[in-house]
Amino acid sequence: MSIRSVAVVGAGYVGLPVACMFASKGISTLAVDIDTARVDKINRGISPIEGEEPGLADLISTAVNGGSLTATTDYARTSEADAIIVCVDTPIDEGTRQPVLKILRSATRSVAEHMRPGALVSIESTLPPRTMQDVVIPILEEASGMRVGRDFLLVHCPERVMPGRLLRNLSEYDRVLGGYDGASVEAGKELYSIIMGGKLHTADLLHAEISKTLENAYRDVQIAFANEVALACEELGADAFEVRRLVNTCPFRDMHIPGAGVGGHCLPKDSWLFASSLKEFEPKIITTARETNERMPVHMVELIERGLAEAGRDLSNSKITILGLAFLRDSDDTRHSPALTIIDRLHGRAELVVHDPYVAKEYRAPLLRNLNDAVKDSDCMVIVTDHSCYRGLDLERVRSLMRTPVIVDGRNLLSADGCRYAGFVYRGIGKGA
Repeated sequence: MSIRSVAVVGAGYVGLPVACMFASKGISTLAVDIDTARVDKINRGISPIEGEEPGLADLISTAVNGGSLTATTDYARTSEADAIIVCVDTPIDEGTRQPVLKILRSATRSVAEHMRPGALVSIESTLPPRTMQDVVIPILEEASGMRVGRDFLLVHCPERVMPGRLLRNLSEYDRVLGGYDGASVEAGKELYSIIMGGKLHTADLLHAEISKTLENAYRDVQIAFANEVALACEELGADAFEVRRLVNTCPFRDMHIPGAGVGGHCLPKDSWLFASSLKEFEPKIITTARETNERMPVHMVELIERGLAEAGRDLSNSKITILGLAFLRDSDDTRHSPALTIIDRLHGRAELVVHDPYVAKEYRAPLLRNLNDAVKDSDCMVIVTDHSCYRGLDLERVRSLMRTPVIVDGRNLLSADGCRYAGFVYRGIGKGA
């Protein structure tokens, strides 16, 4: 097929850079989103994504001003597209840990109601295995009155992006392309070769679904191992980061970095998406690892309480400063951030303030931009996100501003010995007291 126009449904961290990449290649590109404020920003050539995203703001401005990229809330305009790429959230219910596919179902139906015969539909959203066959195809066929493989083409090409390197990952990383049939695979290869420098690894729909959920579950398991080692080292009086260095001197070992918790849209849910597809077999390692990582922000609260107690203070009459609301360094993305759990656990039990140089919207506590204001009269400074601005903190200056010198380090950002030498009570993930 000849691809001259593309519609991207969902203009968030995945869809917006995808749309920009196609537009930069001269493809007439439409970004569809239900958020009118986001659509308005894009149409003014302004990136709605804050944080350090190299090249994205310039790419949006150039594409919009050049006329190759427009944004809309109107799904009817997708009827103009040769290819429609769906990049919407597939969250889980936090209580049941079951997939919530409401957004996907709605977007798929809206696409089906307007797509033209012969169009290629690509689902980039991460899916529980068998969702393409059991959910996506029935909706597309019922709402369009057409048949997949006969009247339109269908692929599942899961995204592999990460905040902070959205364009780089899109242009450089390999991708898995699952197709309904051979014709769909060939059309998908033609589509993604426009923007990709990496390889396309072809498969059927089911194997593409499974591989995406498990590539993230695999990393989640590795991080959980590191976090278990960190908890053990705290009890043993050892430094988990020195242990990691020594372990990794052995060939074929790659112990990951422990920390305050695992955030982002993907890792906290993809293990549960995979597990939800299984009716008889119950995975143990994958789900236990996920539970281990979910507990790390709770452990951060325990370290806060222990640090305050060592300094002779009680949580109830203390001011706590949270450094970092985003889940990732130099990003504005707060989805499943460990900071949210920490704030939830402390809310109503202590006075809270939050500092983050990138996040625009506060969460249950005042959000300050000035670091000195955030730590002033604080009883405990808690490093949750390793934003670049927190590296090389002037500890003497920080200590002079705080009421009680307690530091809880969830990212190994500071030297434990250096903090203690400067007069702080120090507690850190993986750092034996």
